[in-house]
Amino acid sequence: MQHSGSHISSIPWLSLPRLLRARKHYTAREVLQRLQVERADDPRTAAVHAAAGQIGVWSNLLSERMVSELGRSAQRLPTIVFWYRQGVSPCEIGRRLSPMGGAWDANRALDAAAALIAQALNRGDVALLAA
Repeated sequence: MQHSGSHISSIPWLSLPRLLRARKHYTAREVLQRLQVERADDPRTAAVHAAAGQIGVWSNLLSERMVSELGRSAQRLPTIVFWYRQGVSPCEIGRRLSPMGGAWDANRALDAAAALIAQALNRGDVALLAA
């Protein structure tokens, strides 16, 4: 019994290029996950680590609206990313940001920083560094 090529995969042939393109796109969630990976053997993890280290590249993408929403945390985003990379819990990061701060404050700032890092990666602003 012979099977045609269309029965080998459950992914439609026409959607394959779209799926491959989607793999190149970084998300804020992926950035946060890869920031906590110690070993950067994977090229995408290495790219995230390189991009996070290029503070001037991603922090320049911070809009006035984000600055307004984050308040004083906006100026501390590089430090927040550093603490997160070192394994400091969001609860502790929040306390370091403000005496009444908590995990919510840290997570909001981390989400913003991760979105900026992902944006820089997707724009190709750090492509040469990751290579």
